[in-house]
Amino acid sequence: RSYWSDEAAAHLDGLEALVYASRRIGEDPALVLWGGGNSSAKVTMKDHLGRDTRVLWIKGSGSDMRTITAKQFTPLRLDELLPLMDREAMSDEEVVAYQTKCTTEPGAPKPSIETLLHAFIPAPHAYHTHADLICALTDTSDSQKLIRRVYGEDVGLIPYLRPGFALAKLVGEAIRRNPRMRAIVLDKHGLVTWGETPKAAYLETVKM
Repeated sequence: RSYWSDEAAAHLDGLEALVYASRRIGEDPALVLWGGGNSSAKVTMKDHLGRDTRVLWIKGSGSDMRTITAKQFTPLRLDELLPLMDREAMSDEEVVAYQTKCTTEPGAPKPSIETLLHAFIPAPHAYHTHADLICALTDTSDSQKLIRRVYGEDVGLIPYLRPGFALAKLVGEAIRRNPRMRAIVLDKHGLVTWGETPKAAYLETVKM
């Protein structure tokens, strides 16, 4: 079931469009558990010196997607996050410290621990959810075969890893190996979808 309204979204862009899409996902209990999941958008905006800067807007840690507002998203300099793909490893403490330095607004909420997962996805819009159906498929001993049987080869499957740098890098590498992939299932965890527009990414989430 889609909660998307083309009329309501027609004049929204950037952060406003991200807020709208996040709420549409959050208001559907079949897509995301209360308070869970996260969403992002990559946009170009002016920095404090008037320079064009690529920014990743990411949901603040602990915010509820159903009622989220613009103030609950955090902007980070995307071009400072992307080089981390070349690193072999980072601890959670190192990731948090690094992300703090990339934030364009010091007073913004603490960014999600899954910020790098969103940054490493090439598409402009990405959503991560814990849908009931996905969890029902992954929370089994035969999850890999079930995912393949249901979704085929155009949906990736990442073995379970706790959220953090290693998981983000695996997601980024999987998409680069198979750019035709339309979504990724995180085993024992949830779903990651993306798209060129907020609506495309949202509909991919609903379709899964």
